[in-house]
Amino acid sequence: MVLMLEQDQSFSMQANVTSPGWQTLALQGYLVERRADGVYIAPLIPQLFYGVDGSQLSTWRQYFSSTGPQTILSRAAGGYPKVPKQELWWRKVSDLEVGEKKAAPALEVPWYQEWMDWWNAQQWWEKLGLIAGAVILVAAVSYAAAG
Repeated sequence: MVLMLEQDQSFSMQANVTSPGWQTLALQGYLVERRADGVYIAPLIPQLFYGVDGSQLSTWRQYFSSTGPQTILSRAAGGYPKVPKQELWWRKVSDLEVGEKKAAPALEVPWYQEWMDWWNAQQWWEKLGLIAGAVILVAAVSYAAAG
């Protein structure tokens, strides 16, 4: 689904956070501005939103320090936070194209980013348990092969 957000429109996204840690959540969509000479759209960027802690985002990646229902992305009425127009990639489109904008292909998260998200989400004792389990398994396999 592609989000078409008017330039001065408010927006908020709530989620039930199940575990603290780093997460990447990137919106797909466009900011829409209606000017005298036509309709313009620009891809959504993180700087257009406030994060879970209420500060303006600089990246789609943010740290969730607590669990439970909370607002994870927001944009206030009047188009806040503001971003200078030259930082957005505006292009002119027809009114029909704005209503029928097709979904852009999803951005792929690199495998190492998924690994780091998983690793950062684990508690230290769970990491220690995984490492200890791997060591015990290697020792058991080595012992069985030797004996």
